[in-house]
Amino acid sequence: MKILITNDDGIDASGLRKLAEIVVKLSDEVYVVAPSGQRSAVSHSITVGKALRVRQVPFPVGVKAAYSCSGMPADCVKAAVHAILQERPDVVISGINKGYNMGYDTVYSGTVAAAREAVYQGIKGIAVSAGGDDYTLADCWLERILRTLMDRKIASHEVWNINFPECGMEECRGIMETVPAAYPYYKDTFKMVAVSETEWELLPDDEKFEPMGELTDFYATGHNFISVGKLECAVLRNC
Repeated sequence: MKILITNDDGIDASGLRKLAEIVVKLSDEVYVVAPSGQRSAVSHSITVGKALRVRQVPFPVGVKAAYSCSGMPADCVKAAVHAILQERPDVVISGINKGYNMGYDTVYSGTVAAAREAVYQGIKGIAVSAGGDDYTLADCWLERILRTLMDRKIASHEVWNINFPECGMEECRGIMETVPAAYPYYKDTFKMVAVSETEWELLPDDEKFEPMGELTDFYATGHNFISVGKLECAVLRNC
């Protein structure tokens, strides 16, 4: 099985290295194509009107090959499938993102967009995120979750989205299969600070929604469950 891994935090991100450490246990054909730097919250942006620059780079985990790409996460998947790799991957796994990607925030996420682009290319797409940068739960659980998802029949319009709660091993209550919440992680509220009579700075207020709905991703992570759920893609591809 050929596996492509990518992210939106960049080729040097600790979450990408951790994902590679886990994924090489699943296959001896793992490739990395990731952005050259931070691309968080770029959603499904792609590069137009200029060339992408791709560079093969050393990588601290034993993958087949690793490449940095000047573009966005979705560009990385497109470039890997159509130019960089000699054969199409069987699955694309994006992450491990530092910070949750749940509810409406999956629309803004570059991590999720890379997995969604895989689906648009007719390839299984899986996104992985964690509430913080402690990957203890991922070390324990992610390999078995990925094996289950890769063995599972996934519809051609589905992205699977995994979120690890920000808690320790003792507090983790296991896995909950979820649906995305109908709201973002933070409320869209701002503080307006006047810079001049005709100019203002808008500062995000960072007020969180309370977890609601017992089957939602927010509820799961808020109650120390690992959230595993599917996202519906707006565009279907006939492969």
